[in-house]
Amino acid sequence: MTARRLDVHRVPLESLRAMAAGDASETDLRLLRSAQRSQLLLVLRALLDHVDEAAGRTRRPGGVPSGRLAWELLCAAQERDAGAVESVLADPTVMAWALRLLRRLGGPAAGTPSTAPLWAELGQFQALAAAAALRSGLPCALRVPAHRGMVWLPGAGMAGPVARRRWSEAEVRVDGEGAVVRGESGQVPLSRLLPAPAPGWRPLRAVRGLASGADDGRGAGPWLDTVSPYRDFARYPSAPGRTGEGRLRRWESRIAGAYTLLEREAPADAAALRALVRMLVPESLRTAEGGVVASASSLDAFGAVTLSLPYDETQAAAVLVHETRHQQLNALLSLVHLVQPAEDGADDAKDWRLYYAPWRADPRPVRGLLHGVFAFAGVGRFWRTHRGHVTGTERERADFEFAVLREQVREAVAALATDDALTEAGRLFVDEIAHLVAAWQDDDVAAGPGALARHYCALRRALWRARHLEIPGPAAERLAAAWTAGRPATALPPSGVRPRPDLIRLDLFGPLARFHLTAPGPFARRRVREEERGDLALRAGCAAVAGDAEAAARRYAEWGAREPEEPEAWLGAVLALPEHARGAGAALLLDRPEVVAGVRRAVAAAGGGRPAPLDLAAWLAAAGPRPR
Repeated sequence: MTARRLDVHRVPLESLRAMAAGDASETDLRLLRSAQRSQLLLVLRALLDHVDEAAGRTRRPGGVPSGRLAWELLCAAQERDAGAVESVLADPTVMAWALRLLRRLGGPAAGTPSTAPLWAELGQFQALAAAAALRSGLPCALRVPAHRGMVWLPGAGMAGPVARRRWSEAEVRVDGEGAVVRGESGQVPLSRLLPAPAPGWRPLRAVRGLASGADDGRGAGPWLDTVSPYRDFARYPSAPGRTGEGRLRRWESRIAGAYTLLEREAPADAAALRALVRMLVPESLRTAEGGVVASASSLDAFGAVTLSLPYDETQAAAVLVHETRHQQLNALLSLVHLVQPAEDGADDAKDWRLYYAPWRADPRPVRGLLHGVFAFAGVGRFWRTHRGHVTGTERERADFEFAVLREQVREAVAALATDDALTEAGRLFVDEIAHLVAAWQDDDVAAGPGALARHYCALRRALWRARHLEIPGPAAERLAAAWTAGRPATALPPSGVRPRPDLIRLDLFGPLARFHLTAPGPFARRRVREEERGDLALRAGCAAVAGDAEAAARRYAEWGAREPEEPEAWLGAVLALPEHARGAGAALLLDRPEVVAGVRRAVAAAGGGRPAPLDLAAWLAAAGPRPR
């Protein structure tokens, strides 16, 4: 933060290739982290041009403390103890606060609404300075905002409550021994050592049970953050959580186990995780139960990952690999254009082109697809390696996950490679991933998990097409008229994307397949319970996952009779057929279900009833080659 020669961050070609392949070196990872620190300093410097002016317009008794004075105190703290300031700035929620405030100062339409008064968000500049002064032992007295009496000390935790009102102001007074946080109804003493949880002090919690990583100036970590007001990517302020000690220890055990697993089986992923992820934010307290963990990263909070509690340490490891890849790509995209940027004010058709992302239920633009391809290529590599370290049901689970991602990433990267919005660097990056995935295609997987994986991939692909693609109305009407008149089908028209988020429903097959592979006994008992309850969708899914083709066909037929417009019922019935017994109609229904759905609707609208989807598909298949 003191004056020095400005460095330029450059990504060598060999580093770009290594990152794409998931083999970033320590130097590459340090480059990404350094670039993000530089970006934070630029954002803080940009705030300096606006905060005092905004403070002058903010009506508040006593005024709003100067942001420039806070900046000067940060500089003084850095001269005294550079590591103290680095530990504060390494808190990912500092960037989240800074960017949110910068957008807010840009005008009402420039940022997401905040329930915090402007003076409080401006005053967090003082909180940064107070946290740095406390760590460095720099004497000072600062006025800082308090939300419900709680004062934020970035990189450390929350002190309070020292007041009862929703928003108030507190004082942080620092001397060589520590600090006192004082509000209108109480005070909290703090030592420079920033103690463990104590009355009035809610610290960030270092995950216990991990071997210490290399000292990179960021302090120990990773941290479990259940307290910071900016830990929620979409909402501010967030009050400190009330997670109990037993629950936090469960989180620590699961995360520490995942780190240990990655150190043992996937050293490159472990190194990237340690270098790029600083903060883990527990979200839902509900365990994933072998299904999908809800997790997210944000451009606004480099180093922070939110996630629900994984089912076990293996699932935790896969999720952390996934989110570390998002962190890595976010940092890389701040240095290198992999996708051509749209011109200012231009409605760039390339940027609006939408694709099937096999791991998503909604259509994705090219940038979103690139993120998914890179992230899931990493997860696929993890499962591929993990298969060699486990046996029994854990091996079957790993075979399934690998087989699914091998197919999904192969398909997605092939689509991505055709997009002309990729830059030269972007094409090199994608080609490197394609080369990696091509080497997976001949790997053997067990027959049972392999069959479930093929079923799942075919179902997801067909469901996405049925929901989000359609053929032109006039073409559907012409084909409907030919069907009604008993004439042969004419050439099938191409399909276009028409996103329909209202048609998306919860994925059933994937979680059921994972449950079956992970815990076959409990799955069998659940299947019995579902048969008793009468939920047709779950009954059909359980039968299909269990490999009971006869029961699956019967349940899907019952579901289709009850919900004749639900494509999953038709597609499930087709997939219940043995692969060798599927004819041209079944192939077309799986390949282009949107054509069958469109013509079927047109037949019904013309008063011709609802043809059986498989019969209609067989008639359409006779039209010959079909454009997609």
